[in-house]
Amino acid sequence: MTQEDKYRQQARILIKKIIEARKNFTKHRPSVGYVGELLLRQVLRKLLPIEYGICQGFILNDNIKTEDKLSTQCDIIIFRKGSESIAYSIGDLKVINASYVIAVIEVKSSLNKKTFLTTLEAFEKLQELRVIYKFVFVYGKLSKKSLQRCFFQYKYPKNCNEGFFVIDTELYDGSDIEWLPKSILSLESHNLFVLDHLQDDNRDYVGYASYKIKDKTNKEISCLQQFFANLMDILNDTFEIDINDYSIKDGFPLL
Repeated sequence: MTQEDKYRQQARILIKKIIEARKNFTKHRPSVGYVGELLLRQVLRKLLPIEYGICQGFILNDNIKTEDKLSTQCDIIIFRKGSESIAYSIGDLKVINASYVIAVIEVKSSLNKKTFLTTLEAFEKLQELRVIYKFVFVYGKLSKKSLQRCFFQYKYPKNCNEGFFVIDTELYDGSDIEWLPKSILSLESHNLFVLDHLQDDNRDYVGYASYKIKDKTNKEISCLQQFFANLMDILNDTFEIDINDYSIKDGFPLL
């Protein structure tokens, strides 16, 4: 089995299990959200190299000067295993030392303006704790228009850098984008939005691009597979998707 086949297989398994969970828990949405987190953690444990751990919990950074050294609860934490990676445990939750954290994934059954703003505030706090890679996994529907409304709901959202919500601004500090999610996946809508630099005939932008991805045989690569591939990239793993062309579709600028 090739690496691409391996990722396609795990994508199909996860989608199938989530569909089954949605049928079984239609009247209990919080249970569906819990199942989504659990299933994604199980899949990641199969895909990630053995030297990485997966858990839910909190992130601690004792090396920063701010009084608040602990994150809010994180759905999925990917961290390097080590003798000091786990600061302590609280039941099933673990507190991970920030220096060992590779990435955080927030899992949502759906995304609206309120939950998205809360997620951005949590990501800004993670950035203060020196956590670089942050992702959003939505297993419900999310369109480009819905995501745009989330980003541009206010001109100056609380605790968010105002520059990313002023469309006409010409200057920005590149470090300011570090608290934004690196990618946002909608499993049901088959949409993957990736933070990137966009360009047209007039100027450059910072924003989100959505990709239609196919391999060398013109076979479509699922957004879930590409989401997994993005995670592998930050782990410097050898997995690669061999593609002919990335077609930018429905991208939108923040700046």
